[in-house]
Amino acid sequence: MASSLMTRLLTAGLAALVLAAVGGCGYRAARIGGEGSALADKTVHVDIFTNKSYRPNVEAVLTNSLIDEFVRREGSRAVEAGGDLTLSGAVVSYGTAAVSYTATDTVKEYRATVTVEATLRRSDSGQVLWKGSLSAYQDFPANDDLVLQQNSEEQAIAVICRRLARELTLRMSENF
Repeated sequence: MASSLMTRLLTAGLAALVLAAVGGCGYRAARIGGEGSALADKTVHVDIFTNKSYRPNVEAVLTNSLIDEFVRREGSRAVEAGGDLTLSGAVVSYGTAAVSYTATDTVKEYRATVTVEATLRRSDSGQVLWKGSLSAYQDFPANDDLVLQQNSEEQAIAVICRRLARELTLRMSENF
């Protein structure tokens, strides 16, 4: 009986501590670019990235992820046309490779890898403000069912593109 009461008191105390800690935390959108950043308080037009890989539609997923990243963050704003800055680039490569196997030597997981090049320019002068190349990967399960396999690969591509979009916006927003 006493241990049950002690457990309840301990649980209630921990719950109150967690609520107090979480309740004091404020959430707000991350800001793109501080003072001196190329992205600080600018409008950005994101061109549709070109696709130099064999995988169709990966450039559209990446472009949409970039637009979503600009919409989520404070400090700059994505626009359809006529922005202060223009972000353009290309999906340079896409590939998959087996990364793990079962005991019977069949593929258990694949790794999808996307490499992109991006350039941020001033729209009025064409001056390059940032240029770089990034790669990201995501593992996904192998499946005997081709439809499920393709769905897993598409989900991995979406994760990769979100990761690349986040990393690109962070790198472009660094003071330089």
